[in-house]
Amino acid sequence: MDRVATKMFIKSLGGCGVVSCRIGKGYTTVHSAMRAGVFPATWFDALCDLARELGIPEPPRSLFSFVELLPVQKDDAA
Repeated sequence: MDRVATKMFIKSLGGCGVVSCRIGKGYTTVHSAMRAGVFPATWFDALCDLARELGIPEPPRSLFSFVELLPVQKDDAA
């Protein structure tokens, strides 16, 4: 979780009000995610599209709550 990075990214997009209008989420929802330091993974495409539209770098995947693939567990009994 990176509160500074999420805040800087939202600010670069125009702030919570702009982002909330563009992605169809409430201001408080966007602000809460920003303050938590992690965005829902479902916002990734929309925020990347918005960044490209504004000519700024896309956000790193690390700012989003993607599910990580767990390592395969070897069965010692086999």
